[in-house]
Amino acid sequence: MSSSAPNTQTLAVLTPRQRQWRTLWRVLSFLWLLAGMIVFAWGAWSLWVDLQKKAPLAVVHIEGDISTLDREDLAKRLKAVVHGSYFSTDLVAIRDAVLLSPWVESLSVQRRWPDGIRVMIVEKKAVARWGEQSFLSAKGEIFQPKAGEELSDLPLLFGPKGKTEYLMEQYRSFNERFRPLNLRVVELHLTERRTWFIHFDNGLQLVLDQAEVNEKLQRFLWLYQRELSPYIDRIERIDLRYRYGLAVKWKEGQAVAVQYNRLVAPVIKSPI
Repeated sequence: MSSSAPNTQTLAVLTPRQRQWRTLWRVLSFLWLLAGMIVFAWGAWSLWVDLQKKAPLAVVHIEGDISTLDREDLAKRLKAVVHGSYFSTDLVAIRDAVLLSPWVESLSVQRRWPDGIRVMIVEKKAVARWGEQSFLSAKGEIFQPKAGEELSDLPLLFGPKGKTEYLMEQYRSFNERFRPLNLRVVELHLTERRTWFIHFDNGLQLVLDQAEVNEKLQRFLWLYQRELSPYIDRIERIDLRYRYGLAVKWKEGQAVAVQYNRLVAPVIKSPI
């Protein structure tokens, strides 16, 4: 029989002096690494300072669909806040200076190498009239547009204070909902009691409250297509503030008879 010697491992035992040298080496290695990081940071900082001194002066490019006069006015205003180089110019100061113009809807300010600072501006446009003298932007903000703009064809909106954004949302929603009927909202009024008065481009007026809005509008859409559309020129107002029906106000002398819950077309007599 043959036997094999068991595997053995030899562990080195360090003397106290060797332990001291190992600890010292680790400390020195850490100090060298720390010194290297400090030198690198100092070099990076020096390079940044040097770039700040040598970088060209910032050139601001105003972009967007704005008039020449507005562009010149902004350029004059930005001269007071644009200082230093491409790197040191304060973008927040540029943004604040541009936002002083009441006709600015939104903007973005960005650095673009090598020396350009782009200011992209979206001009505030009136999309609706608010009451008799004010106007609304697409965000529902009340403002006064610049003189000379053609605004007479804009829809008229009016409602409680603080509800401008809500009215703009509802205006878009109503137009989308009535588009299949070829009806366009030209006037929208919300009262303090949350009642809607909706005027369409064909002269029809719709009255709607806040209770079960979707159900009432669906009922109107269904009845309009099934019963009311042939007589729409005779109708002045439709009141939807009823839980299970609606009321029709006919124009003077234009009423249509109702028989068995159906509108009966008037008989037109031919001349003899």
